[in-house]
Amino acid sequence: MPSSSTIPPVYQDAESDHPAVEQWCSTVLSGDSARLLLLGAHSSGKSHTAYAALRRLLAAGYSSENITVHKSFDLGRTYTPSVIENTTPVTVLDDLTLTVDLARESTMPRPLDPPEIQAQMALEAGALADAVARLTVMPRRSWILVATTIERLVETVGRESADRILAVAEQAELPPRPRPSQAW
Repeated sequence: MPSSSTIPPVYQDAESDHPAVEQWCSTVLSGDSARLLLLGAHSSGKSHTAYAALRRLLAAGYSSENITVHKSFDLGRTYTPSVIENTTPVTVLDDLTLTVDLARESTMPRPLDPPEIQAQMALEAGALADAVARLTVMPRRSWILVATTIERLVETVGRESADRILAVAEQAELPPRPRPSQAW
């Protein structure tokens, strides 16, 4: 039974048969490091797939104490380098490109934020980029990064970190899922 502190209730039944997830889990369970970049449009099931991988680890007896999940939006706000330097053997960074996604997918112009808000957002973006840069060079760490596209990944973490991710991570692009129709 997966740990409720690791897997949120909405993902308690998450399953995935994606070959990249199966390979990632097998590698982690064998004691080696594995790195996976999950890509896809909004509502394509990236977070679901990441939690399905964690559920599979937990079901195989992997300790929940060895897993850390960060929602990237929150990580940018509370980040200190020790959060990543002292991370567990398995780390998930979910919604890595969320801030860029929201800005690029806006359907109407937004008023300019006040300078103090812009400065705070820049600090949060820098913190997130630093967290990813540190995580991707750590030896013996397995991770899953969840992002929409490579272009937005570059915009979020910078070209150097994105290139490092692409060089070491298995990539899995999830197809868009049909949106439920709303009949009122």
